[in-house]
Amino acid sequence: MILENCIFFDNFKKNIIKQKSFTLTGLTAFSRLLLVKYIQEISNKKILFITSTEQAALKYSVDFEKIWNIESALLPYQNTSPYDTLLGNLYDYQKQIEILRSKPNIILAPIKSLVEKFPSEAFFNENILNLKIGDSITQQELLIRLSKLGYKRATMVSDIGEFSIRGDISDIYTLDKKPIRIEFWGDEIVDIRYFDNETQKSIEKISEANILPIYKFIISDTIPSSISKNIASLLDEEGYFEGIN
Repeated sequence: MILENCIFFDNFKKNIIKQKSFTLTGLTAFSRLLLVKYIQEISNKKILFITSTEQAALKYSVDFEKIWNIESALLPYQNTSPYDTLLGNLYDYQKQIEILRSKPNIILAPIKSLVEKFPSEAFFNENILNLKIGDSITQQELLIRLSKLGYKRATMVSDIGEFSIRGDISDIYTLDKKPIRIEFWGDEIVDIRYFDNETQKSIEKISEANILPIYKFIISDTIPSSISKNIASLLDEEGYFEGIN
């Protein structure tokens, strides 16, 4: 029995190192935890751990933390249908993009989260708006760039996807952890800070901000001829209209 176990683990290790596909069945919950821990230790690879439900993913995440002090990230999923006219929960999307772009060592993903489609890393690299202290950009140019990325202008920023421009201050609620406040002197950026969207008070100074698109796509400057007249009209008049997904 001991010899059989040694041969099993030896083959198991070789398969992982050689990146071969294999299947193990009949594992208990704790065995799965051990398996993931072992794979990470001998391969030093990023791991996607798929679970049946969000509750199961949360339990595994807690167990990793309590038993081995291993950090893992739980990938949330949208509860909306792709055919709904709603944009979806932008706070969940914010977390999804944060996890996918930061690439943590272990991602716990409920099976429902794998049904969703996400933009490629190249999409974000091509469409990101990077603003740094010392940069020059006019308020009008900033307004156009933000609108192009799917942001909506508001009197006061309170939710993800909103921005406001008041004199030499621009507030933008990006897909970052907190909304940002940009202060201008003429066309030059002289200060960037995170602020609390409830109290509207600044909480942390930063040197630069990366503003990502709110949607998983960017509206083209030219409307394809294959688009229906009704949709083309909405795109022309409203841009990112409600239900555009």
